[in-house]
Amino acid sequence: MKRTFALILALALMLALAACTPAETTPTAEPTLEPTPAPTAEPTPEPTPEATPEAAVLTDMLGREVALPAEVKTIVSLAASNTEILYAIGAGEMLVGRDAYSNYPEATADIAVVGDFNGPNIEAIVAADPDVVLASYLQDDVLNQLTELGIAVFCTEASDYEGIYTSIELIGAICGKAEEAAALCAGMRESIGKVQAAAATEAQPTVYYVMSFGEYGEWSGGPGSFINAAIELAGGIPITKDMGEVWVNPSIEQIVALDPDIILLSSLYTIEDLSAANGYADMRAVKEGHVYLVNPDWVERPAPRIAEAVAEFGEIFAEFLSLNQAA
Repeated sequence: MKRTFALILALALMLALAACTPAETTPTAEPTLEPTPAPTAEPTPEPTPEATPEAAVLTDMLGREVALPAEVKTIVSLAASNTEILYAIGAGEMLVGRDAYSNYPEATADIAVVGDFNGPNIEAIVAADPDVVLASYLQDDVLNQLTELGIAVFCTEASDYEGIYTSIELIGAICGKAEEAAALCAGMRESIGKVQAAAATEAQPTVYYVMSFGEYGEWSGGPGSFINAAIELAGGIPITKDMGEVWVNPSIEQIVALDPDIILLSSLYTIEDLSAANGYADMRAVKEGHVYLVNPDWVERPAPRIAEAVAEFGEIFAEFLSLNQAA
């Protein structure tokens, strides 16, 4: 009995000890942290250089190919016709130098003079620092000198009537005023076309335009000149039409022999002075009072105001024909 009790007690103690022993736990795996990669610096893009616009190459009135600067802001004009065109297309503010004969419009009075038509001052032109120089076909030496100095020089002066429109369009292209140039040309053609149409049904008087006479020589426009074209467009026949040169210097004997119906005289002179000059007093136009003063700036400049000259010629010729019909 005692032995049995001892066994039971020993068993109870073993169970009690088992209950007090902590259960063996399965270790929980620690989370493995993935290393965060260091941020990679994005490469700074290299600035893309702006494309430099290619310089346009324009052909001037002498057939020379000239590179036009990418940007044209300042211009020197060496001929009055070029100056008039600049203002007529709204580019007068670009003018920083002019020849002494550029006197129209009035705004030209505020522009620095860089010599005259026959003697442009190279140093003054360079000092004006123009992007472009507009010259005449009669200024070869200046064209060459300025070109050698790296200045863009364009011959933009015309010698014939259609060349006036080409000149306007070329200057428009140089200045970035192509639309304005086209509109100007269209307006001129329309105005002149009306005069031409009105004259088409009338008789054609013979006409001599006097640029100079006497001690200055007998000078006028010849075949192909814009002066002769203006006379023809207004309904007249220039007596110099067969003399062979754009600018003619006929003898007084030739003029007297051709004896024109009408003499158009530059208003730089007077009718009295012409009448007193050798040979002119014997001509019908002088005797009959058909010598008319006209604005030489309209007639002798290949510029937009040639349209004014044509209109004035048309009025003079119509008056002459009316007087002849009434006689």
